[in-house]
Amino acid sequence: MALSVQRLRPPGEERVSFTVLDSNGFPVTAIEAFLTFLEASGASPNTVAAYAYDLKDFFTWLGQVDLGFEDLSIEAVSVFFSWLRRPKALRAPGVFMLAGTDQAVENSTLQRKRAALASFYRFHSRRDAAVSALLGELDGRRGTGSFVPMLVHTRRGRAGRDDRSPIHIPARRRRPDTLSEAEVARVIAACPRRRDQFLIALLDGSGLRISEALGLRHGDLHLRRGEVHVVHRDDNANGARVKGAKNRVVPVGADLFERYAFYMEDEYGALDCDYVFVNLFRAPIGAAMTRASVADLMRRLRAATGIAALHPHAFRHTYATRLLRKGVPIDVVASLLGHKSAQTTAETYSHLGVEDHRRILIEAGAMTEREQAC
Repeated sequence: MALSVQRLRPPGEERVSFTVLDSNGFPVTAIEAFLTFLEASGASPNTVAAYAYDLKDFFTWLGQVDLGFEDLSIEAVSVFFSWLRRPKALRAPGVFMLAGTDQAVENSTLQRKRAALASFYRFHSRRDAAVSALLGELDGRRGTGSFVPMLVHTRRGRAGRDDRSPIHIPARRRRPDTLSEAEVARVIAACPRRRDQFLIALLDGSGLRISEALGLRHGDLHLRRGEVHVVHRDDNANGARVKGAKNRVVPVGADLFERYAFYMEDEYGALDCDYVFVNLFRAPIGAAMTRASVADLMRRLRAATGIAALHPHAFRHTYATRLLRKGVPIDVVASLLGHKSAQTTAETYSHLGVEDHRRILIEAGAMTEREQAC
């Protein structure tokens, strides 16, 4: 069964939605109901899109093994995750994979797909008692809605998720991409426009996510107090969202507002628009800048600077790394980044502790550079 993800934009609306179509061009009913629920629950368009692609893969596999999603056991679902680990060319029915073939999908991607499937089953188990929660019952941290499995209290103090689920996916975090001070300066110098210079300086100096930056209004920048207010809004024309709808205030340096003033004076001018980042050099002039425009900017800057690791999130990682290296407490860094907990920050930047300890040992003479290389 050939499935496809379709991007939809209702006439006259800025809102974007997604659906999964079957080989006849009709929406897959079970997926459509779930994606509609996600949208109604306030999930971001990026989340809905990611879950749509994840469920397309799942229903593609169901078609190959001729099973319905309502009838699966958790052991059968584990076969799906084995299928996901295959290179796409080896996912066809009847194709065998040789032992030792490299895993085609990162564990972080598999974890996201597991969360999507958990939420999907949790949703359908509430609608139909005949459908088991399956992964949704085991993955409570990523729940959708207020559903709590029966007898959940009996799990306290018992074995970890490894022992309960045959499809536990171990975390294998990739080291975050960061930029040196010289590289950041080179990127800003490669921007011929004030708007793009200010955008890069803002990302580097505040740690904002790109969606948070694109959702900024002029009233969110407080010059006298040296603050950027990150405000959740559901009506951003470009679909920009604040992750987790968590508002926060980020202190920034005076030089950032100097760049903002140059941008306003030299390029923005008398344009009547609430958004800070807008289209100024291509139609529609004055429309809120989109992630697609930023992606195009990053492609041009990578070509101009030769920095392969250049993407919006690299500036966020650079900001967090800079603060941690300067001794800023991790709970403060977590708050500035808008993380739900300091544990998320600690897990993301866990490699810093080892590197810093090694540097201190070398500076103290307890370890040589040669020993470090060994």
